[in-house]
Amino acid sequence: MNRIVGIILAILLMISCKNSEKTETKKTSESENELTQTELIKSESNQTELLVQKILDLPKLQWIYHPELKERLPVKVLETATIEKSFNLNKFGQKVRILSKSELENEGIKDFVIIDKIKIKKDTAEFGLSYKIEGAGCIGKFFKQNGEWKIIDYSV
Repeated sequence: MNRIVGIILAILLMISCKNSEKTETKKTSESENELTQTELIKSESNQTELLVQKILDLPKLQWIYHPELKERLPVKVLETATIEKSFNLNKFGQKVRILSKSELENEGIKDFVIIDKIKIKKDTAEFGLSYKIEGAGCIGKFFKQNGEWKIIDYSV
């Protein structure tokens, strides 16, 4: 009798270990998927950050910033769902301030860049920008060539 109980317990232990392995494999697979999605989101965020920096540096846009006026520096950009506070952007040797609408209102800031649109596809990106204090706007397109974003065309 004791021998039968021992055999049954051994079988139950082996079955539970096998189920545990399946659960562990499933958990590992799910965490790998989550990691891949996180990496994808991070990659998209990095692409956006890179493109925003390139937009801010476009030659035909430089006049709108008026770096000679102390109150215009550092350059300010409106935070949106696409433009994140964590972006590390620089202009005229200073870190760009990325501010929410309420922060802009609270500080009475009127000289801020708005990236109205930034649509990134596989190898193209379209953008729109406005700088209301100067009454300026810009639209354009980038093309990804050999892993690097190049401006195709833009107008101010």
